Amino acid sequence: MTNVINMEDYLSIGELADLTGLGVHTLRVWEKRYGAPQSQRLPSGHRRYPKKEVPRLRAIAKALDSGYRASKVVTATMEELQSLMGFTPFIESKQNPNKIERDPLTSNEMLIENWIQWIHSGNDDALLNGFHEQWGRHGALNFMLNFAVPLMERVGKGWETKELTITHEHFVSECMVSFLSEKWRQLNTRKTGPVVLITTLPGEPYTLGILMCAVVTSVTSSKVIYLGADNPIEEIIDAADKYKPEAITLSISHTFDYTTAGNQLKILRSGINNKISIFTGGKGSPENIPGVSYIPSFESYYDFLIDLEQTGKGQVKEI
Repeated sequence: MTNVINMEDYLSIGELADLTGLGVHTLRVWEKRYGAPQSQRLPSGHRRYPKKEVPRLRAIAKALDSGYRASKVVTATMEELQSLMGFTPFIESKQNPNKIERDPLTSNEMLIENWIQWIHSGNDDALLNGFHEQWGRHGALNFMLNFAVPLMERVGKGWETKELTITHEHFVSECMVSFLSEKWRQLNTRKTGPVVLITTLPGEPYTLGILMCAVVTSVTSSKVIYLGADNPIEEIIDAADKYKPEAITLSISHTFDYTTAGNQLKILRSGINNKISIFTGGKGSPENIPGVSYIPSFESYYDFLIDLEQTGKGQVKEI
């Protein structure tokens, strides 16, 4: 019986080359010489390649850039590639303190490609274990800046290029939401620094952005008051009156247009004490609302919070 393939899960060799940075000729030579990447032949005679091969091939490209020969890496599994590139699990690295590590950025990129492979296969146990391991190894702030943010950016690019589907995006977002929800609350206990109210504008369906903000905030001495998503403006104003925060942090996703977000922010700004800073970020956040600070990255947000601790008023630094 002829196997019927789901074309949504496969790519042409040109698409595969675009997604991995490897040339079409190179991929054809490898398939003929090494039997990888493996393809499916259509009745028309054209070959198609599984999307789940993309992260492994991207990792192979990193290995080639580091000087490895194709014969050494083309048929390697993701785990073998990580071993070659010097990435070791936390436990192993503790047992081998003299092991030489390669460039951290390359190791991080290899690890994220491994996570993308788990996302392709829906392996939530492995993905969450990976999150826990890197959190324990690098700490909360470094996990956010060097792993969580790059992973979500990689997923976004994968969705834009149709390597990943909306299902994949929802899968990894829910895994990250589950993981961060637990972690920030653990960090937030017994904090006595500036109070930071974290929420979203009404109509905002996504919580991942504010959870990431909650983690970064909890790394500092600031105390998080977390209201969750989709709060009416009047409720945010009421919460500001009750909890007297030094700052309000809002994440605004791509679901908002700048005009709608801007109008709501103006209402919020006019309804609360002028001494309360308002900070926004995200793809839907306008950058020029009077009395509202737009901060483009979590590094900048962290700097903002440290300044808030020291001076009582967060200052946005020029990037």
